[in-house]
Amino acid sequence: MTETTLDVTGQWDGQFSYPHTLMPESFSASLFETGGHVGGTVTERATSGASAGACFIATVQGERNGLHVRFTKTYEDHVHIHAVLYAGTLSADGCEIEGEWRIAGSWSGPFLMIRRAAGGTVAEHRVAETTVSNALSNADCAPVSC
Repeated sequence: MTETTLDVTGQWDGQFSYPHTLMPESFSASLFETGGHVGGTVTERATSGASAGACFIATVQGERNGLHVRFTKTYEDHVHIHAVLYAGTLSADGCEIEGEWRIAGSWSGPFLMIRRAAGGTVAEHRVAETTVSNALSNADCAPVSC
């Protein structure tokens, strides 16, 4: 792919790492891109802490300019009262986004997103510092009706 044909539209599996000794968290993202504007949803299941096992849904809004991708993740619950800013670089083949997430005035850490290959499996052409795993499927995270 060339920079003019790159597009982040699709299904992604990712992982973000916390600072200190906390375990990384996995997530799934469904992104769309139109004219450089990026939107979509992120689903994640907490694996540790007080929220272990809980499923969280967030919306994403941002932009892609060449290989640079920036978006804000805003949770749709009343547990997370902060937005998370993501800034990363799209690989030349359009299959990975790697960079840093940041909560303003608070924590930050690395993240890696890998585009799902056709058929819904995670592309495994590169191993990151922490492996992106499909072991915890976020697909079964569905909004709970009250």
